[in-house]
Amino acid sequence: MSRAPRESNSLAAGIAMLARQEGCNSTLHPGVVVYHLTAAEPPTPLLYPSSLILVGSGEKQATLGDQLFDYNADHYLVVTPPLPMLCKTIASARRPVLTVQIELDLALLRELLLDVDLRPPPQPARAARSVFRAPLPRDLEDAGARLVACLAEERRTRALARQTIREMLFLVLEGPYGDSLRALAEGPVSQLSHVLRHMTTRFTERMMIGDLAQMAHMSVPTFHQHFKTMTGTSPLQYMKAVRLTRARQLLQAGGLVKTVAHDVGYESESQFSREYRRLFGAPPSASTQLTPREER
Repeated sequence: MSRAPRESNSLAAGIAMLARQEGCNSTLHPGVVVYHLTAAEPPTPLLYPSSLILVGSGEKQATLGDQLFDYNADHYLVVTPPLPMLCKTIASARRPVLTVQIELDLALLRELLLDVDLRPPPQPARAARSVFRAPLPRDLEDAGARLVACLAEERRTRALARQTIREMLFLVLEGPYGDSLRALAEGPVSQLSHVLRHMTTRFTERMMIGDLAQMAHMSVPTFHQHFKTMTGTSPLQYMKAVRLTRARQLLQAGGLVKTVAHDVGYESESQFSREYRRLFGAPPSASTQLTPREER
């Protein structure tokens, strides 16, 4: 009989100290943000960055296709490439969601693999996972708690944050899905992840499938096949989701519909409004009435 997950763990107090505002809070270390969420939210399309996410309290659910990933005080989540997914927030003022999100630094990951020569043990071949959830071991929880503690002070952040993140990556590599994290640094997964990062940072530009396939060093048919396996969608639908989730953030921050449509790469405001409604179930104007939040 499985036990219920803990309501909180040793990261909660440290995250609460750093997350002074509702929603997303930056920290002293680039690539690390913390979230404080006190309102429940139904499954909503969001763009998850390539990241390791640890939860101090509360619970969230990510959905990719027909796969559901619960992450909470007893389970961490890893998203290897940037992925549009549905995100459900299970939170209240009494039991807020407190999370720390650590960007996966490919240079640091490759450095780690080179230094310690982490060879995966022999096992049956299996496809690398774009997203995985795993039980949070005590040593990874302890490292996460030390990370959020050092982020409270600039000198400690400079001295300790990078090496603590490196330790956390090592522990994930030694976990049940370490091969999926390792794949991010080498082979077809690495090649595609480079393309996905390019697409999410330059999403306003017009992109040709042939150019993206060439960037991944693949033929167009092979690129389509690997892309669908990794993201669960086509390059066109992926780019559309990236643009629209970014548009939602801009609208919630007070942007005008016409300006936002242009800023995320749409030439036609009417097309933007149609596709926005199709994805979010409401017109863009509805998002301008919401409290600005960036959630993962």
